Amino acid sequence: MMNLTESMEAFIRLVQIPSVTGSSREKEACAFLENILSQYEISSERIARSEERPNLLACLRAEHPEEEPVILISHVDVVDGNQECWLHPVFGGERQAGRIWGRGTLDTKQLTMMELYAFLRLKEKQKELRRDVWFLATIDEEGGSSYGMEYVKSVRPELFRNAMVFNEGGGFPLRINGRDYMMLTVGEKGVLKVRIRAEGTGGHASAPGDDQAIQKLAEALRKIFAAEEKLACGSRHTQDTMREIAGTDEWDNPVAADIFGYAGQNSIGMRNYQIGERSNVIPAKAEVILEFKVLPGTSKEDIQEFLDRELSGTAAKYEILSFEPGFESRFDCSGLKELVQDLNTACEHFGFQGQVMPMLALGRTDGRFFGSEGSLVYGCSPLLMGDSFDVVLPKVHGNDESILEESYLFGCRVMDEILQKNCLKKKKDKEDRHEGL
Repeated sequence: MMNLTESMEAFIRLVQIPSVTGSSREKEACAFLENILSQYEISSERIARSEERPNLLACLRAEHPEEEPVILISHVDVVDGNQECWLHPVFGGERQAGRIWGRGTLDTKQLTMMELYAFLRLKEKQKELRRDVWFLATIDEEGGSSYGMEYVKSVRPELFRNAMVFNEGGGFPLRINGRDYMMLTVGEKGVLKVRIRAEGTGGHASAPGDDQAIQKLAEALRKIFAAEEKLACGSRHTQDTMREIAGTDEWDNPVAADIFGYAGQNSIGMRNYQIGERSNVIPAKAEVILEFKVLPGTSKEDIQEFLDRELSGTAAKYEILSFEPGFESRFDCSGLKELVQDLNTACEHFGFQGQVMPMLALGRTDGRFFGSEGSLVYGCSPLLMGDSFDVVLPKVHGNDESILEESYLFGCRVMDEILQKNCLKKKKDKEDRHEGL
C-alpha cells in the first residue's frame, strides 16, 4: 500500500517531468504512472490516437457492482513556463518554505496523485468494492483534448455514461465574509461559437461608399452586445444555492464575488475576426466569430432565438459553428447531498473548518465529455486555506506555481476517505481508514 511519504515523493517526480502539451514528455508522464500501477499489480492500458501521445486507463473491478462506477479523471499535460519569470525552476519540483514549486502543482498533477493515492488504497480492499472504480489520466487537455479525453470517448464511449466523476476545478478554499468555504464544482457553462458575417461593396479606400460590409457588421455587433443582458436563459440553481449558503449577495472577497456572478449570467465574447486582406482597400466581406458562454440548461434554440431577434433588420447573417451544452448537478440531488456531507466530514476531520460551497467551473474542463452524457461531475482537489482560490488562481498558467506540502497531504487524506466511503460496501461498524505520515 502506498503511504503518504511515498505519494509525496511520486508527486514531486511527476512534477519534474516537463510534460508540456504536444511534447514527447507526455508519454513519459504516462509511463511513470503506468509503472506505479504495475508495482501494485494493477494492469493498465494505453489509449492513444497517436502512439507517442498516450492516455492511461486502469480499473478496480467490483465482484458484484451495486452502483454506477466512479471515474477519477485528471490531465498530466501542462502549459510551459518562462524560466526568466520564475523564482524557482519551472519543472524543478523544489521543496522550499513548506511548498512544492513547479508547473503542474495546481493544474493538475496534484489531483492526479491525490486520486492515484486513493485508488491504490482501494486496491487493498478491492473485494469490498460495491462499484467499479476507474483511474483515467489524459493528455492534451490544455490543447483542446482531441488527442486526450475526446479521443478516449470516441473509443470507449461506455465509460462516459451514468458515472460519478471526480474532476479538476474545485477543492480550492475561499474566505467569504469572515467564513471559510470549500468550493466544489457541480457543473460547467455551455459554449456556442457563431460566425457573424456581412457583405457589401468593395473598392479603393479613397472612395468609400455607403454599402460597406464593415459598417453592417459593426451595427450587428452593436445590437448583439447591447442586448447581452437580455440573454437570460439557463439555470441559476447553483447561484441560488450559493446565495442561500452565504446568506447574502454581498461577498467581500473579489474572487468569490466574481465566481458568484459567473454562476448567474451569460456572456458574449469576440474570439477572432477577418476584415479584408489588403491595406487601403475596402473589403467586400467582413466577419467575426463570437463565443457565447451560457448557463447550464441553455439550448442552441435559445441562442438562435436571441440572434434572430437582435439581427432582425440588419444586413448581417449568422452561422452556428459549434455548440457544447453546459451541465449541472443540483444540490437537491440525493447523491450530491451525500457527497457534500462526506466532503464536509472529511475536511473537518483533517483540519479544515468550513462548509462546502457549490460553483460552476471557470471555463471548460474534460468533465464536459462526461456531463453531456448524464454523468455527475464534481471538481474536487481539496486544499487548505494557505492555498485559497484567490491566492492560487493567478499561479495557474502563471509564474511560480506551487502548493503547500500540507495541502497536498490534506488532499490525499480527504480523497482517500471520500472514496472509501463511496466505493466500499457499507458496514455497521466504522473502520479506521486513516493514515498519518
